[in-house]
This record gives sequence, structure tokens and C-alpha cells, in this order.
Amino acid sequence: MESSRIDAEITLMVDGSSRTLTVDTRTTLLDALRDRLGVTSPKKGCDHGQCGSCTILLDGRRAVTCLTFAVAQDGAQITTANGLAGHDGLHAVQQAFLDQDALQCGY
Repeated sequence: MESSRIDAEITLMVDGSSRTLTVDTRTTLLDALRDRLGVTSPKKGCDHGQCGSCTILLDGRRAVTCLTFAVAQDGAQITTANGLAGHDGLHAVQQAFLDQDALQCGY
């Protein structure tokens, strides 16, 4: 049986840095970020888009990465929880996570 793997080269702007990688067209954005680029702030949770632990900003809009194909996001601007901070310290969302011992999850 032949493999149905098809690879594509994509470029993502992740937290302000341009990152180019080759992915199988079936790879989720979550797996591309975590496994291929080492960006671990989006977490694996339910893998059904319900828990919110894999949430990022995708071109300025909230998106769950476990249900999004990486190849469809070529050229996209991605902001993870790590990318929220400015030069003068933590973003209010990041500080709230610390202050409340919060998990990045909707459960």
C-alpha cells in the first residue's frame, strides 16, 4: 500500500519570529508548533477543540490549534501565550496565570 504522505513547506510568523518548516499536509498546527518548532505554550489537551489548552491568536483571532491544519496557515501571524509579553514585563493574562496558579485549559 502506498503512503499518502504529501509534504509542504510553510512559513509561520510565531511570536514575532519567522519560522519555515516542511510538514506533512495532515499535520495539525499544534503538532507543528510543539513537535517541530519547540513552541510549548500551546498545550495538548482534549484534541477535540473543546478544552482551550491549545488556543493561540491566529492573525489576531482566537483559534484552537488541534483542529487547524498547519499547511492552511502558511504566512499566518501566530501569537502564543509566550508572545503576549512586552518589553516591560508580563502581559496581564500571563500575570493572571501566575497570580491564580491557573492552567491554560478550559476544564
